[in-house]
Amino acid sequence: MGVSASERTDVLIVGAGPAGSCLGMLLAKGGYRTTILECRPRGYHKVCGDLLGPRSLGLLQSFGVGWRNDGPRGHGIRGILIHDEKGLKSSAWLDGETPWATTVRRDLFDSFVQARSEAAGCAIEYGVRFKDIKDSKGDGIVCEAATLEGSRVFETRVLVGADGFPSQVAKSAGLDGGGAATGILAVRGYYRGLEGLRDAVELYFLPRLFPGYAWVIPLGPDLANVGVGVRADACLQYRIRLAVELKRFLREHPCLARRARHAEPVGPLQGAAIGTYARRARRWRSRILLVGDAGRCADPLSGEGVFGALLSARLAGSAIEDTLRGTGGTENPLSRYGDRCARIFGKAYRYANFLTSLPMRKGLGRSIVTWGLGRIEANCLLDSQYAIMVAGFFTGAMPRSRIWGNGWFWRTLLK
Repeated sequence: MGVSASERTDVLIVGAGPAGSCLGMLLAKGGYRTTILECRPRGYHKVCGDLLGPRSLGLLQSFGVGWRNDGPRGHGIRGILIHDEKGLKSSAWLDGETPWATTVRRDLFDSFVQARSEAAGCAIEYGVRFKDIKDSKGDGIVCEAATLEGSRVFETRVLVGADGFPSQVAKSAGLDGGGAATGILAVRGYYRGLEGLRDAVELYFLPRLFPGYAWVIPLGPDLANVGVGVRADACLQYRIRLAVELKRFLREHPCLARRARHAEPVGPLQGAAIGTYARRARRWRSRILLVGDAGRCADPLSGEGVFGALLSARLAGSAIEDTLRGTGGTENPLSRYGDRCARIFGKAYRYANFLTSLPMRKGLGRSIVTWGLGRIEANCLLDSQYAIMVAGFFTGAMPRSRIWGNGWFWRTLLK
């Protein structure tokens, strides 16, 4: 194909976030030439809640990255505090002396998994931006990328989009399922000096931000991740300006106004789109697949994406190895990856789309928030196990299937 040998690779991954880096590490350990293109510099601050729940921590251990011994030191989380526009409505604390989750700044987390990927033999090239697919005939794909020095061309047997949402790889491959209006828009900032931080995630459900919420997530005794996230179509419909709402939230909410008097921002506010609520996400085509946020693998209710990123990387690694070895039989192994992701994420997306679209109907938003939080508050006071499920639901500490199996939803409605 007229490409130099140095530009040939078995697998080309676009994006060096958790999904791309962990997938690159798996494939490099398997002996495959793997290259990751990352358009941003190492240590880039991505918009994220910075929360790693037990599911994410368990998957990290399964990748063999040595997280417990060598990972960046985090801040332990033991509970959750749920508020409405007037104040604290309910709290839930999980049992045990060991924190059930940890918070780590996203730039530190990404740098850690990138270093582990490189140590396994995966090549990560920073400052290289994927542009387009030039040719996808036969058993190879030719891609064009751009750097400050000019264009580069890569030939690969499998192309992976791990470049977030909206994904340029998905767009080039015809796999994009819609623009930012089909997802969540979020803005977050780091603040130092916010008083009264505890070992708990603080969630704030405010009618003017619904369907969505605000959060305060402690990263230490004196540093917090503060942000707001709302369905993108609601932002457009109601003209919600998230940066303005975040500052208003800190300045006016009765639980934060006094605590934030001496808080100082650490760096600028940052915003991002998270792909959710797609009717039918397409995650593969021929020798191309999408993982992480690019494949719409984020939690559709909380917006938490690390677990979905790691899980999709694990599933993709197995499918890609079968593809490269030619052991998939008559069925393309990448199609099995797409089917498994659809089973894991598809139902949750449909339910979330239905639940979060209800408040957008005229006159329902405030009443649904008030009634729902009232039911949650009453049940948390009556039943400690229910309170634990509330904490698990909103933070991803407990699998959704276990929560539905325990009747959390119906207990909220009827108890």
